[in-house]
Amino acid sequence: MTEHRAKHRMRHRARRVHAADRARRQVAAGLLAAGALAATFLTVAVEPAAPPAPDRSPAGTTSDVAQLSRD
Repeated sequence: MTEHRAKHRMRHRARRVHAADRARRQVAAGLLAAGALAATFLTVAVEPAAPPAPDRSPAGTTSDVAQLSRD
C-alpha cells in the first residue's frame, strides 16, 4: 500500500470516529433536554410534601430579590 493511500484511509477512519462522537453528543444533549423538561414538569405538577414554614406566606411564587427584614 502506498503512503498516499494509507493516509487517505486514516482520514476516512478518523471521520467515522468523529461521526460516532457527534452521534453520542447528540444523544447526550437529547437526554439532557428530556431530563430538564421532566424536572420542570415535576416541579410544576408535584405539591411539596411539607407545609410552608409558619413565618412564610403560602404563595407559590418566590423572588430572587432580597427583602427587608421586619424584626
